[in-house]
Amino acid sequence: MYSKDTIQGLIQARLAGIKQASEKRDVEELMSWHSKDATFMDVVNNISHEGIDAVREFYAQAYRAIPTFRVSNEGTTGFTPEFVACEMKCEGEPAIDLPHLGSKAGETLSWTGVSLFWYRWEGNGEEWDGSLSDEAVRGWKIVKERAYHVAAKKPSG
Repeated sequence: MYSKDTIQGLIQARLAGIKQASEKRDVEELMSWHSKDATFMDVVNNISHEGIDAVREFYAQAYRAIPTFRVSNEGTTGFTPEFVACEMKCEGEPAIDLPHLGSKAGETLSWTGVSLFWYRWEGNGEEWDGSLSDEAVRGWKIVKERAYHVAAKKPSG
């Protein structure tokens, strides 16, 4: 059994890597955190992507549509390496009109997101040894993500 501090260290290290890849808009770096059989579901829009190639294409399209992106006020809840809930504030400037999000190209789009992540150990050895080395942290792969988001209300007037 691993200590609470070890589990929280793992969760924070994974989140930092995912955040960095997301903000850089680096699809391949983001995919390095995913299992080959990963699934992603945008629960709000009832859209699901199964397998690394489908997840990669989803993110490639999203990154082209919103090429600038920032994450702030992220918080996580997790007590095991296998499951984490993450809440974050997101902001970006779309390169194209996104009518389904009520946003036009060049406008700042803000939303609150919550992602539920399921992870699986795919690193060296039968199971994780509790190490927080980069190699060990990267041995955990996302197998499923369920994303929920709510766009910030624009001021009327």
